Amino acid sequence: MMRRRAFPLGFGLSAVGLLVLAAPASWEGPVLVDVAPGHAIALLDAAGIVPLVLGSTIVFQEFWRRRGQLAQSMSNRPGAGLGAVFAAGLGLGLLIASAFSGFFWWWAVGAALFACTVVAAAAATALWGG
Repeated sequence: MMRRRAFPLGFGLSAVGLLVLAAPASWEGPVLVDVAPGHAIALLDAAGIVPLVLGSTIVFQEFWRRRGQLAQSMSNRPGAGLGAVFAAGLGLGLLIASAFSGFFWWWAVGAALFACTVVAAAAATALWGG
């Protein structure tokens, strides 16, 4: 029963974490860790990171469990599979690089690319059962 709800639970927890992280800067509280100039992890950020990481862990555990279905889906459409892997890597790279560069809004492009790829992969694995 839990496996059928893994993707909705994981995506739901991730969404809660993202909503907390999107809170206005005036709500963030004291800085806990300086990451880079203009970037830091504040108290509210730490509270948002917990459900985000937990939700992501659930989603990626389910991908691992359904890796056979994911491989089957990618082998049926290799061009789409290759494009999805490229988009996920590019999105994650932009997301990480934006924390250490002056290109502040690149995080949004990276996050959108990565999130769309993860949702598409979840849909592809769901189509193959499991």
